[in-house]
Amino acid sequence: MRAQLRTRRLALGLTQSELAAAAGVSRQLVAAVEAGVNVPAADAAMRIARVLECTVEELFATAADRVLGDFTSPGSLVVAGCDPALAVAERMLAGPSYGHKDGAHAGLVAIDATSGTARAALHAGTIHAAVVHGPPESLGEAHVDLTRVQLAGWQVGLCLPPDLGMDSLDAVLQAGLPIVQRPDSASSQLALRRAAGALGYGELPAGIVANGHRDAARAAAALGSAGLTTEGVARQLGLRFLAIEEHTVELWLAARWREHPGFIALLDVLNSRGYRARVSRLGGYDLTGCGTVLSSAGCAQRAITN
Repeated sequence: MRAQLRTRRLALGLTQSELAAAAGVSRQLVAAVEAGVNVPAADAAMRIARVLECTVEELFATAADRVLGDFTSPGSLVVAGCDPALAVAERMLAGPSYGHKDGAHAGLVAIDATSGTARAALHAGTIHAAVVHGPPESLGEAHVDLTRVQLAGWQVGLCLPPDLGMDSLDAVLQAGLPIVQRPDSASSQLALRRAAGALGYGELPAGIVANGHRDAARAAAALGSAGLTTEGVARQLGLRFLAIEEHTVELWLAARWREHPGFIALLDVLNSRGYRARVSRLGGYDLTGCGTVLSSAGCAQRAITN
């Protein structure tokens, strides 16, 4: 699906933004479909196919023997993950300060995805980098050579409307309060299952499944229930927060892209005062070591000074 869409778009001389505008969808959706981490809804698929002058079947059909190509654009770095701070870096890299002498722009395309989905896309070679989070030293395995970069630390847990007096996960589960949860591929969902299991709960109460941290918190606020999210998102929306697990957040870049101009520019942004100031205002982020290269293929790991 990714190959057909990108090939057809390039054949017609369209940029992702031009295709998105003509089809009435977001550029992020086009990028996500081309990266293989999203499938458009039926109406969006029909509009995209109409702009590309082909049928939906021709554009989105898959074949078992089709090999996914690589992103070889000299400009934008394609990163998938669920870190809201990615949007901050994307906006900063869209500015005029990150152009290159050959005229290419070292931008960032940030795609919303769970850690599990982002990791799978990285392994498949359909994105340049993934943002993953989880307990320190327990981020899972990578099946490609990596350059790992420290991004942040944060707490995952439950958000609650201010008028709900429950003060622990145990109290929420005992009361049977619905919890807006995350997909099984989300690190936050795994954290919730670990915490509930440690308390002796085998099954979680049924609830809505939200795609992102912010979606989960907004749904919880609207429904008057609990939601699985991060501390920063809960605070931004004026909700109470019950911490479940402390996570470290890293950028995993396929090592063959470590000289990509978009990655080099992203490191500059991550180490800038402007980025740290903007992300700090979001709340709930520990930016100690942000932008530090932890390890790279063929390089020894460097420890972070906390």
